Amino acid sequence: MIKILVPVNFSEYSLNALTFALTLAEKFPAGIFILHCFSEYVSLEEEPLVEKETQEFYDAKASIEKRDEESREKLKELTGNIVNSMNSLQNKNIQLEYRFEYGYPEDVIPRISNKESFDVIIMGTKSKGETIKETLGSITSDVVQKVTAPVLAVPSHSTIDLTQLGKVLFLIELNDRDYISLHRLIRLISPFHTEISAVYHSTGKADKNVIRKMEQLRTYCDCTYRNYNINFDIITGKNYLKTLEEYLTENPTHLIAMTRRKRTLLRKVFSPSVTRKMLFNTDIPLLIFHS
Repeated sequence: MIKILVPVNFSEYSLNALTFALTLAEKFPAGIFILHCFSEYVSLEEEPLVEKETQEFYDAKASIEKRDEESREKLKELTGNIVNSMNSLQNKNIQLEYRFEYGYPEDVIPRISNKESFDVIIMGTKSKGETIKETLGSITSDVVQKVTAPVLAVPSHSTIDLTQLGKVLFLIELNDRDYISLHRLIRLISPFHTEISAVYHSTGKADKNVIRKMEQLRTYCDCTYRNYNINFDIITGKNYLKTLEEYLTENPTHLIAMTRRKRTLLRKVFSPSVTRKMLFNTDIPLLIFHS
């Protein structure tokens, strides 16, 4: 059984991710856990402008308690509506549960996921190019840094056909993590008739070492995944994202998969990661594996 965690805040983009999860789960025996994180009590405790034991504090707390109750009812109603709309195939393959947790999602999601060993976390993201969110950070990007499970980021305006995953772009690094990530990727897409393009980016002409490692990976895949259509390619260009966008223009894909890169502390402080950039520069669902 595939265990899928889907955090929702009842926004359009989070519900879109839930729809994606339900459609994916039809292909497996799967357990979907719908998670809502309620952080307003934490925010109240941290709010420096509201003194404790004052009428203002108690009024704010009462208001939060009301929203707490409303959120619980929303979550229960959402789950009930999904159950009522399920067809026979979904009833057979999907176990559906909901969970209500207190705390910030960027803290709660990693805690639950890492403890309970989910196979994938499916999260909704807003439209690409959101400058404010790029500057301040995003919950999805924060979660990616903390979890060991793969994270599937589904853009709100994604036009992917949720009934099939015809083409997947797998961005490789030509290291040992490629083999592990590829195995996890194939496990998730195994019910689909999928063509995988394993692509390596080089800033210049690929050297003999890169070509040798590419051939090693190709040979391994030919022996291990004989029933899968896996192509290999090297793209070149100084700018990673620009080169990738040009490739995607010529080679449309339904899903991008990649392994989160580890970086030094210096690079982490002064340079946005490729993963974070990609979260805000594509309308294609992005599957990110833990490095």
